[in-house]
Amino acid sequence: MNNRDLNYFCDLVESGSYTATAEKFQITQPAVSAAVKRLEKEYETPLLRQRNHRAKLVTTAAGGVLYIKARKMITEYDQVKLEVQHASEGQVRLGFSNIAGGIWLPRVVELFTKNNLLDQVTTEMANSEKLLTELRDGKLDAAVFSSIDPEKSADLRVSELEKHQLCVLVNKRNLLSRQEVISPEDLKDVSMLVRPKHTLPRKALDAFCRVGKFRPKILYEPDTNQLVEKMVALNLGVGFVIDGSVYLDENVVKIPLQEKDRIHCYMQLAVRKSFLPNQNQQQCIELLKRIARTDED
Repeated sequence: MNNRDLNYFCDLVESGSYTATAEKFQITQPAVSAAVKRLEKEYETPLLRQRNHRAKLVTTAAGGVLYIKARKMITEYDQVKLEVQHASEGQVRLGFSNIAGGIWLPRVVELFTKNNLLDQVTTEMANSEKLLTELRDGKLDAAVFSSIDPEKSADLRVSELEKHQLCVLVNKRNLLSRQEVISPEDLKDVSMLVRPKHTLPRKALDAFCRVGKFRPKILYEPDTNQLVEKMVALNLGVGFVIDGSVYLDENVVKIPLQEKDRIHCYMQLAVRKSFLPNQNQQQCIELLKRIARTDED
């Protein structure tokens, strides 16, 4: 058994076509067939069945088990290859969620510059789900991401960095601006400006409104927190954001949620448990943790 044969086999199971697999790997169809035969000989059992060349390719029970195990092995092999090659590189790959990046990146750049490490760091901003996928795939060394609840993971080492409250942005001319706190009932029938579905602020707003047993009235879904704030400054609606993610306009006030219904956003640092950082990578990870400790002090 070799990694090449397993790659051919897994792709063949996924595509169901010898022709497609041969074209993908730029080899001949007989070469794909030979790889399957080598695997069947090694395991002494049929892995695939096909009544004729036009019939559908069927995976046997044994073939199904091999596919699952082999796909995992291939992923781990590719991850090992990436990490071994990356271990000798000077660059440290850090990922930031859109929310965490907006809050953290200025501090990260400042501290890394002071420690003469900024030129050794590459950064990526994406949603938290994508970052964690890339982290698990070995494409990132560490990720600072955000979630409503603390992340629990069997394969990631997660550290809580900060905790931010969700809050409401209101134009000073809006009657809600006179309130000290906001309850779910206060947002009923109010035109809301909040990030699109599947973003953390939107999930938090939906959860907050479920307490009041109503759906929020969404006027518009700005792509960024900054756009939310600008539209609130024009008195187009009420915004729902994470505290610290915007710089308040002179026409905008920030109001916390009432204490019993408060929702928090957890900023967390994730590193693969299997990751063996080199000196530069470890130093950068420790600096990220130090930013949180410095702010607390």
